[in-house]
Amino acid sequence: MRTRIAASRCLDVRDGRLFVEDVAAVDLVERFGSPLFVLSEAQLRSNYRRYRDALAAGWPDGPVDVLPAFKANLSLAARRILSDEGAGADIYSPGELAGVLTTGVDPERVSVNGGGKTREHLAKCVEAGVRITVEDLDEVDVIEEVAAAAGTRARIRLRVKPPLPTLWKPTDFARLLIPIDLGFQVYKSGIPREYLVALGRRALALPHVELVGLHLHAGRHAASLWYWRGLMRHYADLIADLCAAWDGWRPSELDVGGGMATPRDPHSRMLERGEFLASLVGFPALTALRALGAAAYHGALARMIGALLHEHAPRPMAPSIEEYAATITATLRERLHARGVPTADIRLQAEPGRGLYGDCGLHLARVKVVKRQTEPVPLAWVLTDTTEFFLASGAMEANRYDVVVADAVDAPATMTAEIVGHSCGPDRLAPSARVPELRPGQVLAFLDTGAYQEASASNFNALPRPATALVSGATAEIVKTAERIDDVFARDVVPTRLAVPAPRSARSA
Repeated sequence: MRTRIAASRCLDVRDGRLFVEDVAAVDLVERFGSPLFVLSEAQLRSNYRRYRDALAAGWPDGPVDVLPAFKANLSLAARRILSDEGAGADIYSPGELAGVLTTGVDPERVSVNGGGKTREHLAKCVEAGVRITVEDLDEVDVIEEVAAAAGTRARIRLRVKPPLPTLWKPTDFARLLIPIDLGFQVYKSGIPREYLVALGRRALALPHVELVGLHLHAGRHAASLWYWRGLMRHYADLIADLCAAWDGWRPSELDVGGGMATPRDPHSRMLERGEFLASLVGFPALTALRALGAAAYHGALARMIGALLHEHAPRPMAPSIEEYAATITATLRERLHARGVPTADIRLQAEPGRGLYGDCGLHLARVKVVKRQTEPVPLAWVLTDTTEFFLASGAMEANRYDVVVADAVDAPATMTAEIVGHSCGPDRLAPSARVPELRPGQVLAFLDTGAYQEASASNFNALPRPATALVSGATAEIVKTAERIDDVFARDVVPTRLAVPAPRSARSA
């Protein structure tokens, strides 16, 4: 575990205790409460600079922009740190546009993605001077009207959706064995290839629209460099085809999107896929064993739990930021040059989300109860004061986070337990984890929760969402306050006709 902890620049183990920069994780909980999201400023700055420098090293042709996906972490403090570093932003909604513009970001380095943009949203985009990434066929005409009314010229890119026939390995976004190419095509975003030539010609003819580039975001279908080599080859081929179809047009900007994994990479469907395939054999066998009686049946259940639901070995570390950047830039440059598209003066942009934010954060929770049973099958549960509704990617993406006992990192693992949350759902945060003997009050740290977890937390069971603390060296401060129970119901409006009647005793008096 120490080796995997060392993969984060912000984490350290001192006398068996987990530290975030120079603050003990247990001390953070003592000071700010539990559960708690934690972000490391040093890790965030380091990750941004590594992306910027590695992409620039591989793309000597023009400027490089890193546009972190704001949706991955909506902390304005974190976003302000990135703006201070010179980062742009990948945003989606009107709310994200409003939020990111408060942080000092350069509007020309903001990419507004997403389909179904309203006229009002597009008008605000044009007014702000951001890049508009077009998703819908009629969007360029609305942008032309809005820009004309504002007396300006809007800069746009087209989000493309090329076929990916050579990407045949399974996508991690599906439980079943679905090839990446099919997974990418099913996803709603991007303009299908069949419409691109005509749409680009129309955009190039409009007086208040400037088509400055192209955009591709396929997402994290696989953590491998093989995936990125194939993706960039297909992207380059489509770029070359469009340049030829548009009478020698050349992009001034190319955006490769995001989808790079964070080093420990908890995101994967492989665990679920393996259990699903094993159940095809196991379920019929267990059903047949019921005929032998309860003892034989439960004995088989116990063996199946040991065989299938054990602690799965940690996956290999994902490629580094530098390896991703080198693969993306080298493949894209080489393929464009081979297709006769010069890359001089083209601005390259990337939109990392989980790859930038993921290992900047961790989630801290206290143990509430340790419960065991020996019959009919042996099991143990460690109930915590957090929930899968605060760590939503555990359910949505089958994330399996590295879990550390914050005050006993080096303690030997002596028990297998289901680490669970305190909602009324299944709430399996770390299924069948190997952990030391735990006691109520101890703090568990779920690593690599800096991307998408706090941003997607919900109030299921009327649970108030946790605070977020930012650590910088030996300093820690709250950058998002914890909700109170009153906050959970703050948006509710009860009509007067449904007002709670006075107690019966009061009415009779």
